[in-house]
Amino acid sequence: MGRDEYRARVGAGIGRAVRGIAVRSGNQTNCAGIAKIVADVEPAERFEFVDAHAPDDRWTDREDDELIEWCVAAVRRGVEAGLAEAGSPPVRFVLRRILVHPVDSNERHNEAVGRMAVAEALRRLSDRD
Repeated sequence: MGRDEYRARVGAGIGRAVRGIAVRSGNQTNCAGIAKIVADVEPAERFEFVDAHAPDDRWTDREDDELIEWCVAAVRRGVEAGLAEAGSPPVRFVLRRILVHPVDSNERHNEAVGRMAVAEALRRLSDRD
């Protein structure tokens, strides 16, 4: 499917939720950073980003609220960029889990997983059509 056809199919919105989207960018052992998230994408009237990760999740460094906010903000930027590339379909993006690490968290990788989650959701939607 070409980019224009893809945009036309999702531009009006998505028809159903896509759950359990798990994506990772980077590698924790190479010193270049890592990001991992699990998210859901749901139909909506307009774009919403919901941070629903559990603060006591073992992926999250509970001691650093500023780092958590920074990682979540980078994921959101990636989600918004990914949706813009897809024609800005109105969705509710629900962040369920996020890896937050004081050394290995990386802005570039967090933005990348946001984009990757959008791409994966749209791929799953197009595979079922």
